[in-house]
Amino acid sequence: MAESDIDKIYRRLMEEGGRHGALEPKGSGAERRKQPRFHAHATELTVRAELKVAAIDVSLSGLAFHSQFPVQIGQALNITVANLFTVDAEVVSCHLEKADEDFTQTLYRVQCRFPEEEQGKYLLVMIKELEKKQQG
Repeated sequence: MAESDIDKIYRRLMEEGGRHGALEPKGSGAERRKQPRFHAHATELTVRAELKVAAIDVSLSGLAFHSQFPVQIGQALNITVANLFTVDAEVVSCHLEKADEDFTQTLYRVQCRFPEEEQGKYLLVMIKELEKKQQG
């Protein structure tokens, strides 16, 4: 969509929201946003969280790690090592390994595959070299 189309649609939403009470005025709420808020109820969003995890194992074709949260099979991930190198991966399995009675403390084993083995090779070498440095 062209920028002018977005601006036109936004102005229309502002007018409609004001007429139907679907807006909170700017500066309302705990965040004190600079712009008015639109109530939103029905749209499902995917939010990527930056998780720090430790690798369990790594090969040219994939990686396994533990996570406190489940990760959806098919989810695309960007895995970064020491802010130096990033590879793409796809989640191929996610299994609950441990949980307390209330499921407040969980541990999932997440397995991913790399689309290109060359990326896996770089990641593997970088992980092992960093481990070598850490061990002295």
